Amino acid sequence: MKRVLVAGATGYLGRYVVTALKNHEFYTKVLVRHPDKLSQRGKFLAPSIPNADEVVIGDITKRETLKHICNNIDYVFSSVGITTQKDRLTFNDVDFQGNLNLLKEAEHSHVDKFMYIHVYLDDDLKEAGPLIEAKKRFVKALIESNVDHIIVRPTGYFSDLTQFLKMAKKGRVYLIGDGKTRINPIHGEDLARFCIQSFSEENQTLDIGGPEILTYEQIAYLAFDVFNQKKQIVHIPVGFLKPASVGLKLVSKHYYGLYRFFMNVMTNNVIAPMYGNHKIKNYFNDIV
Repeated sequence: MKRVLVAGATGYLGRYVVTALKNHEFYTKVLVRHPDKLSQRGKFLAPSIPNADEVVIGDITKRETLKHICNNIDYVFSSVGITTQKDRLTFNDVDFQGNLNLLKEAEHSHVDKFMYIHVYLDDDLKEAGPLIEAKKRFVKALIESNVDHIIVRPTGYFSDLTQFLKMAKKGRVYLIGDGKTRINPIHGEDLARFCIQSFSEENQTLDIGGPEILTYEQIAYLAFDVFNQKKQIVHIPVGFLKPASVGLKLVSKHYYGLYRFFMNVMTNNVIAPMYGNHKIKNYFNDIV
């Protein structure tokens, strides 16, 4: 029985990963900051977390809380990253340094493999922004470490698409540009299954997306259909948002990082090898 440490267990993907690990009879150890969240159902239909074999309380941004956490562990899984401003932590604090702290413990304990959930984006983006840059810095450190790596790069989560539902419910969906750029996002359950299957890989970067390739305009239409709403889409020219980019960069690196990531995803095709069974239309109907 392989022993897996899961960091990010209470997040959208982490919950599905813990469930999949338990279903496949892995010994599962979860790292959490707030153990009370383990018994709570996750957002966006993510499941409550099944009883893990072991629960440890720690914070990856505080290395002293991670001491010996990887002892007797075969694989480390991390989907840790920040999307909302908390405790004044930056992308560098969490996405880079936090994961690096965990990697150092994995190296010290001679862990076999470290699986990290990155993001699928064009590596040649002219302005990736601080969120992506922090993740890329950690990926570089992981590849250079003495622990075998598995880097999974999903196109996007179904949970990210709930914003389309919120806008459609109010009667109007805002799209950046013409809405013709395409993406094949993946459901958390499908992605978790892919991750478990991929533990057999060594020193690989794996790109993965869902079974449907849709334009953002098509996703907006699916959201309107849930509410039987008249389809009202507002297209915002990319050029109109450039002043906002400059202002955010000066005022808040955090919100600028989220903005830059959002703009990159919305204005570039984000398509990876297709996997899974979950369809966006069904997800929208289930979540409403």
